[in-house]
Amino acid sequence: MKNLLLFCTSIIFSVFLLVGCDSHSDYEKKIINYLELNLKDFDSAKYKFEKPIKVKINGDDADIVLYYVNSKNGFGAYTGFNERIFAFFKDNQYRNNDITEGVKVGYYKIEYLNKIIKYE
Repeated sequence: MKNLLLFCTSIIFSVFLLVGCDSHSDYEKKIINYLELNLKDFDSAKYKFEKPIKVKINGDDADIVLYYVNSKNGFGAYTGFNERIFAFFKDNQYRNNDITEGVKVGYYKIEYLNKIIKYE
């Protein structure tokens, strides 16, 4: 009986711990908020996040997060996971936003401050 009471108490305690957990980091939450405002069908979007990387962008300190979005287009079909880059600037000199297009056209000069680990 004592073991059953202990077991039930531990289950209840575990449920309260899980309810308070959040599976997204602050960076991920900010990116998700951005996507909610900028995707046609945010509710059906699927996304994956890499870990933030400390960089210098045009000489300013920033963290960039590589993320992938699979969202529906105007015809209701999924587009497949598209790679995107979101920048978080330390000084807020620029608006923290998606810089994917700027990187593609070479507007941002990104210098890596920490080593990138290659997965084998």
